[in-house]
Amino acid sequence: MKFNFKKRKIQKVKYSFLIPLPTDWVNNMGLSKGKEVKIEMLDDHSLKITPAFEDNQTKTEPRALTAMTM
Repeated sequence: MKFNFKKRKIQKVKYSFLIPLPTDWVNNMGLSKGKEVKIEMLDDHSLKITPAFEDNQTKTEPRALTAMTM
């Protein structure tokens, strides 16, 4: 499943930069506040963001989106 989201603005908070994640993606991945994600930099310098499930957690299949809102 591929999502094409609009641009996001980088925010600066103290010594970190933040990018808001699209709510539809977060919900579809079964994530919520406080959950962790893995961020990888690929060879083309793009970033890959995936849920960081703990060893004792079982990954659930992403649910299909019924509507896209932005």
